Amino acid sequence: MKSEHFKEGREQGTKYLLEQLSSDGQFGNPEAGVTDYYKVPSAFQVSGRNQSANLLIDWIRKNGFKSDGDFGPRPAGDDLYYYLYFNSWVIIGAQRLGQFDLSQKGMEYLRQFWDSQSGGFYSSVTNSSSTTKQDLWVTSGCGQAALYTGHMDIAIGVGNWMKRMMELQPDYPKRLYTVYSRSKGLHTDIDEKDPIRYVLINATEGDQYFFHPGIAAGFLARLYQATLDQQWLDLSMEYMKFAETASDHLLNLLRAGKVAWAASVLYTLTSKEVYKNLAEKIGSNILDQQASDGGWHSVGEPMLRNDATAEMVVWLDEIYQATRE
Repeated sequence: MKSEHFKEGREQGTKYLLEQLSSDGQFGNPEAGVTDYYKVPSAFQVSGRNQSANLLIDWIRKNGFKSDGDFGPRPAGDDLYYYLYFNSWVIIGAQRLGQFDLSQKGMEYLRQFWDSQSGGFYSSVTNSSSTTKQDLWVTSGCGQAALYTGHMDIAIGVGNWMKRMMELQPDYPKRLYTVYSRSKGLHTDIDEKDPIRYVLINATEGDQYFFHPGIAAGFLARLYQATLDQQWLDLSMEYMKFAETASDHLLNLLRAGKVAWAASVLYTLTSKEVYKNLAEKIGSNILDQQASDGGWHSVGEPMLRNDATAEMVVWLDEIYQATRE
């Protein structure tokens, strides 16, 4: 597939998002708040719609930026374990746009949930003990925010946390366990109430959190760029081994978008065709699932179209930038 197709898909997705932006900068469903708009500043920015991105940022500043650096509004009862993941996207988007009041204060809020002992981030905004769980994708997102805002002690700490996570894997790359706590280490006993949270199996059908190896590898590749420390590039490629051996079913999921991002960055850094091929294959699958109005439907979440669309716009741009001729 020609790289221009990825650009065209990005543009169609952006047009869909622009239709959700009000003249005063409010985006999407007001009741959803940050859970609807959090990826959109980055999506507008990578598509060259900086005016629209800054309009949204200004709305957030006036209506969703709390004095402690948290972002809202939040849906009632929003205390999910990935609460901080929403913040990480807003911080990165604001930083990319030069809106440093949001990004730096937002990172100060995020920093209080960093576990300096393990290097990971607590998957809770109310508990920070040795038994509090730390998830790979939440920690990856927060680490990326730290990297963008120059909090290198946190970013390197996250890298070390990911190194420990990989060292503890008992059956890699067949399985990737994704939850850790200081008291227990790697959680290999699966909570049957939410099994998808704890492990990925690279040859299994059905829905899985296939974004885990992608967001980890993508962060580590960016950490390498910031430090030029070879261990982070090597570890990035190690996390990508799970994706390289995964079934076509997993590569077809929209959740594979982060894997395409990581593959795009790694192709830029290494020139290895395996990463280019992986990025283009997933990118083609993403385009095949784009609706006629330019949007996408989230996996298992039919109401989260803005969320899915904004993220696919960002990843299609990464693929386009890495593979364009």
